Amino acid sequence: MVPLWFTLSALCFVGAAVLLYIDLDKRRGLGRRRKSWAKSHGFDYESESDEIVKRWKRGVMSTVGDVSAKNVVLGQIRGEAVFIFDLEDVATVIALHRKVGTNVVVDVRLKDIKEPRESDIWLLGAIGPRMVYSTNLDAARRACDRRMVTFAHAAPDCAEIMWNEQHWTLVSMPITSTRAQWDEGLLTVRQFNDLLRVLPPIPQPGQNGVAGQAIARRGGSPSRPLAARPAELPAGRSDAPPGRGDVGRFTQQRPPVRNGRQSAHYQR
Repeated sequence: MVPLWFTLSALCFVGAAVLLYIDLDKRRGLGRRRKSWAKSHGFDYESESDEIVKRWKRGVMSTVGDVSAKNVVLGQIRGEAVFIFDLEDVATVIALHRKVGTNVVVDVRLKDIKEPRESDIWLLGAIGPRMVYSTNLDAARRACDRRMVTFAHAAPDCAEIMWNEQHWTLVSMPITSTRAQWDEGLLTVRQFNDLLRVLPPIPQPGQNGVAGQAIARRGGSPSRPLAARPAELPAGRSDAPPGRGDVGRFTQQRPPVRNGRQSAHYQR
């Protein structure tokens, strides 16, 4: 019996070594394909990054722990930064920077994908083969117009989860996605980013005061602050449109109070 057990142990060891070699070769092959794809688009390539994944916490990012980004591609699309990277054996993620950030999160995912894990996001409804969740149902409802309905039906199935976080719009795809699907992902994240432009921008500190001073100057009023009269706007109010501020100086919006009622579905 001893020789038999010894032989079985040796076979198991050899089998494990073969599987490990196959896995390493597969990972190297993915890295070579990603690097070649990046070069064809004029993007840069890095084999690994520990910092990039710390930028986001929602979508598929909420399902992974402290992991590194593998096979990272860095580039620009229409002047905005874009990243493509792998999350271990979980997913391939494409992230596109937004010119104007928003505190409203919209999460659009296939119906067979589990709902978001965050406690501050609620179900809005269904659009074709996808479910829509958001941290602000009123703002998300305005974004779900006919263009969004058309997009939800036309988006490729490889785009499993699409969501946004402040100054970023992201799409997650299967880890087994191909070069052609990476191209589809780039197009999809751009289209989704354009549809989210209707979301309210992040308010910037001191915006109301600066706008009020501008209105006073246009009206010929003195630069010194005067006591507000009943016919005037209250202090801190302004009819000027919101401006665009520095990326690092935005405030955090409070999440809406959850009333326990589900909003109407958007089944089209």
